[in-house]
Amino acid sequence: MRSNKVLDQVSKIEDMEIQLTKFNSKRALSKIDKRLEVRKIGNCSLIYEPNSPNSIYYNRVKGFGMKDIDKLDQILDIYREQNIIPCFDMTPNNINGEVSTALFNHGYTVFEQLAFMQVIPKVYEGSINEIDIVEVTKENAEEFVNIVIESNGGMDIDASVIKRRAPYFYKPNFYNFISYIGGKVAGIGSLFINNKEGYIANDYSFKDFREKGSQKALLMYRINKAKELGLEKLYTDVEFGSISHNNMQKLGLETVFVNSYWTK
Repeated sequence: MRSNKVLDQVSKIEDMEIQLTKFNSKRALSKIDKRLEVRKIGNCSLIYEPNSPNSIYYNRVKGFGMKDIDKLDQILDIYREQNIIPCFDMTPNNINGEVSTALFNHGYTVFEQLAFMQVIPKVYEGSINEIDIVEVTKENAEEFVNIVIESNGGMDIDASVIKRRAPYFYKPNFYNFISYIGGKVAGIGSLFINNKEGYIANDYSFKDFREKGSQKALLMYRINKAKELGLEKLYTDVEFGSISHNNMQKLGLETVFVNSYWTK
């Protein structure tokens, strides 16, 4: 019975992550609009974006396992038609020796592991000294988009794109926050909402403010916000075994499963 509950949680997180990917494709700060598609083949969800053929994030196969191992060539042909080499986003219940061998025989190997975590929203009293959190609204949305651009190394984005994308960053299902230390931007983070559950994502701390509590403050603030909004559960993903993984565990998030990402 316990294993069924675990698999139910895996399925819910996978579904939530697909919804977040769809939303992210709509708000993406790119010169060319995304054309993300999600197609079902057997138990697999094929995510692909023809305008971003080199993106691992936007070109993934989710749900692949023993039940669809006979469809591997068909799946790869679909991506090949789009000139895309997909990433296989593998949950632990879908990976075994036979599946690993099939992927390896097609040139795929593991390049990353992410831990998917969850927590029931609760209230953290107080705040971290000298760190201020500001929520993104219509008034500061374009300023926030420019902060996002800076966090990505200063992309060359037209002002018209910034203006068009800005409303996505203060929608009822997508909250964004900025942390300030000494009046300077220290970090950013978001909270995506789907029904009564949320997903913590897009965490970033600027180099001069790392290890100063910015991300801890943003995480606590978003969990408080989720409690205020009446959300029943929060999810997130983080590099397995990283400092962030450890810090999230200290704040009460528990690891549900660890995905492996296979690519060429």
